[in-house]
Amino acid sequence: MIVGARRASCATMLAARHECWGSALEIADVPRPEPAAGEVRIAVKATSVNPIDVYTGLNAGYEQSMHLPFIPGWDVAGVVDALGYGVTRHAVGDRLFGLAWFPYPAGTYAEYMTVPAHHLAPMPASMSFTEAACLPMAALTAWQMLDATGVSSGHRVLVSGASGGVGHLAVQLAVARGATVVALARAGDHAALYALGVGTCVDYSDAAAVAAIGTVDAAIDLVGGEFGRSLFGLVAAGGAVALATAWSIPEYAATAAEYGIRAVSYLVEPDPVALRAITTLIDAGLIRVVVGAEFDLHRAAEAQQWVQARSGFGKAAIVMGS
Repeated sequence: MIVGARRASCATMLAARHECWGSALEIADVPRPEPAAGEVRIAVKATSVNPIDVYTGLNAGYEQSMHLPFIPGWDVAGVVDALGYGVTRHAVGDRLFGLAWFPYPAGTYAEYMTVPAHHLAPMPASMSFTEAACLPMAALTAWQMLDATGVSSGHRVLVSGASGGVGHLAVQLAVARGATVVALARAGDHAALYALGVGTCVDYSDAAAVAAIGTVDAAIDLVGGEFGRSLFGLVAAGGAVALATAWSIPEYAATAAEYGIRAVSYLVEPDPVALRAITTLIDAGLIRVVVGAEFDLHRAAEAQQWVQARSGFGKAAIVMGS
């Protein structure tokens, strides 16, 4: 059986998809998938756009695991519409959210999608579908990067790209763990970051200010490239750095070792247990997701452009019609 294979029914749905790699997203009427054993079908209420959605469509992500035509998207929030054989943990009508299938194709830019039941968790009671859809990939990325670098109470943590989808959640999750956060972001976003509990904000374009940060116990790097390499010297010996785009720095681990620090090459994975823990923090008011822009399915291409251009603070959501 091919991982991620779907059985289609005679019913149809709308989806945004690429007909070829690098092509613009097009809205198409496609077969509605049927859940296989162990899967549920979700009537999608909302999804969100992550940078990897854009990279994959441009033939620069995980397209080697995909097939054309390709429906992007991995975040989902919606209602269980049908159950595959053997599913007992969820019921039709349940409101669920999660990171589906990653890094294999999920196809959440659509009105319906199927996903293994164990990838999903109950939605936070305090969140809308739109907010919940913006949480899974970004929050799990932040959570797992903090785990991988061993961030805990009393640590000083540097987060680059702090105003982005992952970054604005990483700073809050670090604060919730008792860490002190230094956030790198454009100056216009500093007030919003201070409101999320950040201890110090630094304009990433001010080289002198960045150099004056001093040492940190860990760095969560969401930018990469040569800028990411420049942060290695800020991490104390024996500390750790995690990079979401480790492929952007050749010999990443070896370079970090020259600074006496540990490097983590990181790839997010579905984790409903962590989602439940994050849900507890959400419902307690300790963290929140910022939805920077909303688009309907027909404007999915614009939503991707918003993310690619880093047009605003937080996340971009795609909201389905009723």
